[in-house]
Amino acid sequence: MRPDVKDPGRVDHSSAGGQYAKMRLGYKALPIAYCICGHHAGLMDFNNEGIANLMGRLSSDEQLRKVKNNVADATLPPLSRPLFDNDNRNPKAWHLWIKMLYSCLVDADYLDTERFMDPSSYASRAHYDTLPALKRKLDIYLQNLEKMAPKTAVNTTRAMVQNICRETGATTGKGIYTLTVPTGGGKTLSSMVWAMEHAMKNHCERIIIAIPYTSIVVQTADKLRQIFGRDNVVEHHSNIDFDKMPDALRHRMKLATENWDAPIVVTTNVQFFESLFSNKPSRCRKLHNIVHSVVILDEVQMLPTTELHPIIDAIGSLNNYFDVSCLFTTATQPVFSNEIGSGQSAFNGISSHELIPDTDKLSKQMSRVEVNVRREPMSVDALTEELSQYRQVLCVVNKRADARTIYDAMPEKSHVVHLSRMMCQSHIMDKIQEVRQLLDEDAPIIVISTQLIEAGVDIDFPVVYRAMAGLDSIAQAAGRCNREGKLEKGHVTVFSLEGSSLRGVLRKGADTMDDLIRMGMTDYLSPATLAEYFKRFYRKVNTTDKGGVIEDLYRETPQFESAARDFKMIDDNSLTVYVPYRDNADLLNRLLKGDVNSDDFKRLQRFSVGLPVQRIDDLMPLGAEQVGERTFILTNQASYNDDIGLDLENHWLEEDLILG
Repeated sequence: MRPDVKDPGRVDHSSAGGQYAKMRLGYKALPIAYCICGHHAGLMDFNNEGIANLMGRLSSDEQLRKVKNNVADATLPPLSRPLFDNDNRNPKAWHLWIKMLYSCLVDADYLDTERFMDPSSYASRAHYDTLPALKRKLDIYLQNLEKMAPKTAVNTTRAMVQNICRETGATTGKGIYTLTVPTGGGKTLSSMVWAMEHAMKNHCERIIIAIPYTSIVVQTADKLRQIFGRDNVVEHHSNIDFDKMPDALRHRMKLATENWDAPIVVTTNVQFFESLFSNKPSRCRKLHNIVHSVVILDEVQMLPTTELHPIIDAIGSLNNYFDVSCLFTTATQPVFSNEIGSGQSAFNGISSHELIPDTDKLSKQMSRVEVNVRREPMSVDALTEELSQYRQVLCVVNKRADARTIYDAMPEKSHVVHLSRMMCQSHIMDKIQEVRQLLDEDAPIIVISTQLIEAGVDIDFPVVYRAMAGLDSIAQAAGRCNREGKLEKGHVTVFSLEGSSLRGVLRKGADTMDDLIRMGMTDYLSPATLAEYFKRFYRKVNTTDKGGVIEDLYRETPQFESAARDFKMIDDNSLTVYVPYRDNADLLNRLLKGDVNSDDFKRLQRFSVGLPVQRIDDLMPLGAEQVGERTFILTNQASYNDDIGLDLENHWLEEDLILG
């Protein structure tokens, strides 16, 4: 800076830019004004009282006078996109189109700053293999896998599914598709085969995979790195540990999570959809790189019903207006067509095309279990007595309290494993690895788990017990039984536990399962039965837009900040407790002292447990210290148990568990 020039202080260039756009373009300036005025602080509401809003920025006479007096006249390029036509624009896509413009501006602004301030980081970006090169790597991997795989009926079926995906991927145009494959049918690799062929055929720029659970993201990203190389796969979620990466790779991966410029991105549903509805520059920055991509939504039945309306509409808009193909993959395919929800929450869904020509035939080919439903409730003692008779058995329940009660009642615990979200994520992943190892060794093992073990965890038990729930959950639990087809039939028992009640969505799912039983439907795992289940289940759902996001966004002047606040993939009305586990003592001590950075907070997510907010007064006696409004550190090692996690009395755990 020149010493003879006085520092003008903070210059409100964003408001000036919005005013100038309004002055030159009139009504058509609205999308541009949103973007310019919010490119640092975030996209604003148009006219929400009490907070900074766009109307206030654009209505300042003093600011307009400064713009007229100080900004030189300039010629702006013509703006002629279809959504600019106020008579024809689709209200479902208008807000998303503005968001994509905003993403382009924000990413360009960040990149220009980086190019000037940190040229070495800028130069290290976007050095990836091309999609044709990645396709060759995938083909080679699959050829080698086929040579090594034993010639079993399950592997034959997996190869058939891959061939179908290869053929349909190379022949289908942009659209929304479903891949309905029974658990164990190899849908992870098959969906990637389809996505790669489809991307090549339709000139797509990247493949994005969104998954409900972090543990499955880690598992999937590891597999894809084996195939495509570690430099070509970006793993993006709150629990990622960059410190475990080599130095050269760590910096590149951090940069790639900022704007998703890599050819393959593996992320969580929370990261994907909350970014779509966020108003913050750092989260919106990546959105423009979703355009011209293939999006795979794995275990799509896990999308929360409370936000289903804005989610489904966003998927439809991405396909219709932003050149995105979407693939829904699961063994329990929901029905998103026709009317979804009930009462005022009802809305029209989206159409999709199934890739498998005959899903019923495939289901019969891969039938590996018998499902027995018991109508009479079982006592805890009766259940534990039955479980103890098996050498290897998995028992899945709906609530953390039930998992703890059954675990405590087991007469012999030497080979019993407990799994629930009373354990931090790092603990859960260690326990799942322990379970896999014991199964590989054919050792005795009984697992008592909440539903966290159902979706995407590749374990194989000869016997599974599943507490009564929705049919999708029962089918997912059945997918952990005789997964590799080693037995003629695995055995799945659905039971009701005495004294255990359900609420909310869990109750609606169990009630819908009861409807099917009363109708006499017994082929529980067939696609036809599952389709009937979802149709009936969605008719019971009376909340598909809990926060009113549709009202915020489907208007001529969207309320972006309100929508970002109102859209929640996960209910945040809870306490976060950071727990002592493994070698994280130094990290917890630094958090106590307030000496942590953003990377530390990401690492801390792997050591957190969520509790209902009503229990805030009960944490202190356990040796917890409060470090935020709803954030605690458990400093007493004795309150965190290697077997069960956060060691609390059962009366703390009576809440229904939605996410496992």
